[in-house]
Amino acid sequence: MNSIESFSFIVTFFLGGIILIGIFILSVVLRSSGLGFSRYFLAFIIFGLIQHLFTYLLFTTELIKQWPHLFGLGYPLLFLVGPAFYFFVRSYGDSSFRFKPVYLIHILPFLIMFVFYLPLHFQGIEEKQKLIDYYYNILPQGGVSFTDWFLASLYMLLLFAYAVGSFVYLHRKDKKNSILLKRISLLLILLAFLDLLLQTGFLLSGASAITSEIVLSGVLSISILLLGYWIVDIKQVLPLGDKNKYRTSPLSDEQSRQIQKRIRNAIEGEELYLNPNLKIGDLAKAIETPSHHISQVLNHSMQAGFYDIINKYRVDRARELLCSATLEKLSIQAIGEECGFNNKASFYRAFKKHTQMTPSEYISKKHGN
Repeated sequence: MNSIESFSFIVTFFLGGIILIGIFILSVVLRSSGLGFSRYFLAFIIFGLIQHLFTYLLFTTELIKQWPHLFGLGYPLLFLVGPAFYFFVRSYGDSSFRFKPVYLIHILPFLIMFVFYLPLHFQGIEEKQKLIDYYYNILPQGGVSFTDWFLASLYMLLLFAYAVGSFVYLHRKDKKNSILLKRISLLLILLAFLDLLLQTGFLLSGASAITSEIVLSGVLSISILLLGYWIVDIKQVLPLGDKNKYRTSPLSDEQSRQIQKRIRNAIEGEELYLNPNLKIGDLAKAIETPSHHISQVLNHSMQAGFYDIINKYRVDRARELLCSATLEKLSIQAIGEECGFNNKASFYRAFKKHTQMTPSEYISKKHGN
């Protein structure tokens, strides 16, 4: 086996491995009922990236010359990755999200490209082979036009726009796990930017198709691995019942009860929940207890996460104010802020979660009684 064959084998093995990992991640996401409807958007994002990586594999191994009918087959699907990510961000953690008919406008780029490339799929093998040869032989001096670059980069321009739009949306809204979503947004922004930059550089420099495909596939592979690392909860792959989670913990039952008591005294007595920027580290400092011990007590003994408990106290306080004369002086949003919520959206979401009603519905019900 010569050096070229060895290198080709390594590239094939690497890309094939990443594709298999991507398929595994895809299966985990589809089985993750905790993600709700948003898992289908996320699954499509992963599928779109995997099939694009498979296209890179076909070109880097030159298998596309043996299977020319696969040329351009999945390209229109790439125009749905950006919209899918945007709707994943919109629907993640929001059980009230509904896909409205007006949202169908976001699939318009896909439909346009599908119609544009449809004649390609009805061409014969010889015509497709000529297109494939043109792709491999394209050089600046051969006349790389703006149209060539634009058609090769359009899907990444669209992904870049949607990723930026999603990041701006997350910045304006108080979305659940927004840090993770912002991180994924930045990953897609970086992926699109690097792809556009490299694609332009390769076209202008006249680099070989093999070189450009290997580099671009490497960037995409790293993106898929990072995406998978961030979104796959290992507990979904290797379930470890909650009852065993703290089996090796050094905390005794008595210590857990004492910490639980200190937590309640600090939250209720000192009204720490009124601080809109309260973090578990602040509570740890207030009761002089390590954060990981507090997390254990909250999850194992009190059966709730830190923010669930804090928001429960905030909602209880809001319910009192909504039923008092305070409502005549302050708006509903102002009452939410008085109780420690950063904004109206987070207030309404937490209130509905704990009462199954919006603040307005709660007021109407109380007045009706």
